[in-house]
Amino acid sequence: MKRLLRPIWAVLSSRAVSPVVIGLFLLIYIGIAFFTDEALTTLIGFTSHSVFLAGLFALLPLNCACRLAAEISLHLGRRRALAGNAAAVSPELFDETVSLPASGSDAEVPHPAPDFAGLEGRLGAAGYRTHRTAGALSAWRGFSAFPARIVYLTATFCLLAGILISLTSRLSLRSPVVEGEPLPSFAGDRVVEKIALRESGGMFLSRTLTMEVAPSGAGEGRRVFGLYPPALQSGFFVYPRYLGIGLVVRFSAPDMPAGFEKPCVLNIYPPGKEEAVEIPGSPYRIVLSLADPGDGTDPYISGRMAFLFKVMKDTEVVFTGKAAAGGEVAHDGYRIAFPDARRLAITDFIRDFGVPLIWGALLMLVVAAAIRLPTRLFLPRREMLFMDDAGSVRAFSRAEGRFRDHGGVFHEALDLLEGQVSYPVKVDAEGNQRHEAQ
Repeated sequence: MKRLLRPIWAVLSSRAVSPVVIGLFLLIYIGIAFFTDEALTTLIGFTSHSVFLAGLFALLPLNCACRLAAEISLHLGRRRALAGNAAAVSPELFDETVSLPASGSDAEVPHPAPDFAGLEGRLGAAGYRTHRTAGALSAWRGFSAFPARIVYLTATFCLLAGILISLTSRLSLRSPVVEGEPLPSFAGDRVVEKIALRESGGMFLSRTLTMEVAPSGAGEGRRVFGLYPPALQSGFFVYPRYLGIGLVVRFSAPDMPAGFEKPCVLNIYPPGKEEAVEIPGSPYRIVLSLADPGDGTDPYISGRMAFLFKVMKDTEVVFTGKAAAGGEVAHDGYRIAFPDARRLAITDFIRDFGVPLIWGALLMLVVAAAIRLPTRLFLPRREMLFMDDAGSVRAFSRAEGRFRDHGGVFHEALDLLEGQVSYPVKVDAEGNQRHEAQ
């Protein structure tokens, strides 16, 4: 079982997984681009409905999770090695491994253990903190980027997992939210008391939109929804998309004795934008637009609304004019009135459990950068380990920054130790060679 799990773990924790998966999605994107201009939207749709593509994308957060576990395991192993645990030492924990074998091969001559005391003083003078045990000397300086690395990998995992959850489980419903009317039934039992557009002196937005809602019955719970960050209502994130007017249109014509009256949701903001209202069972339709007050004010902000209209009979314009909200205009038997006009916002209600993960990931990326940059630039982690191995020395080195400076100190330490594991040859009276310990 372990033989099977080892290669699987090696593949899942490999740095090559993410580039390969991203490359496959890039090839799919390029292929889709030959057939449609909406290649990205189409690819997202395919991934949302394809088990294979969703499973392929799931390899990305899985790879991050495995790399996170591997990083923690390496860090703990390195800490145990620096504490003097010889069993925990392995070459993959360090960047460089050097062996200094004792010269000579006469097993009868005992090889003395290297003297790490002098080396400890040299490394301490170079600014390294040291820890010496019976058969090992470890030295280090600076701060490790391990916390930043863990935060970064966790953020990447949350980001990719959030995207995967969003792709596979996102529910989006669009509905008009009208001033004075209840929210859509799926968004809870609340009434929209006011929709307000205001001028803003903010850095990014010149105007702000707020929607004030309250419970339809007695009780507390009044809330205000803004543009950003999106509010959460009954499990749905509330995203106002664009503004409009809820207008009651009343119309009668000489050949329409019964008349026509209907509340309409009109996408006619800002002023000058037109939308037509079809009158069923008749040749008539009314083209409406919000009139510009001409004094520099915004009718959506002030609430003083007037509407330009054109009454079309088939393709012929039979009646044009302008009427304020609550007003009425009549001409040649045609009569048009707007008894009520209310602000509205076409709003997306999105249930997306991946959004908190994505927001959390962005915050963690900022934290990782704030930790990583100062430590890498000013106090990078540098580590050395020297271990006695039956008179010879095994030395290990690792640096997260300032590699050249650290490498120079490491090789000076090796030069100092090299003389301690090399023994001069002495010839005895019988002509036999003996190694004399220094």
